[in-house]
Amino acid sequence: MSNIRRAATCAAAAIGIGLAGAVVTAPPAFAGSGHHISFENKGMFVVNTCYKWTGSKTSDSCDNSKKINDTWRVEIPEDATGVELNVNVLAQIGGNNVTPQITDLKRDYCYELSGYTWGPKITEKQC
Repeated sequence: MSNIRRAATCAAAAIGIGLAGAVVTAPPAFAGSGHHISFENKGMFVVNTCYKWTGSKTSDSCDNSKKINDTWRVEIPEDATGVELNVNVLAQIGGNNVTPQITDLKRDYCYELSGYTWGPKITEKQC
């Protein structure tokens, strides 16, 4: 009976050590820079925003189908050296590009979208 208890104790210890090892060897999460890009849609349209990070291991991503009064933000990855940002007003008429040009990733960016599909506007505002 004591051999069974000893075997069970050893098995439990081995499982515990194995789980602890798995936690230690888990891949590191990518840290944010502490800065972000945020949007508030006050326009009479639906909009998609896409982010293509330069020099970063963070996957490119999009925030889709943001309607009037939606707010959203994306954290700037710590290892990013640049971003290709695309703001796409759905069903846009006239083709005016409202995508801001971001060159310094060491600060926050906050934008308000306004207007209509035939005349969308983007305004940088205080964060």
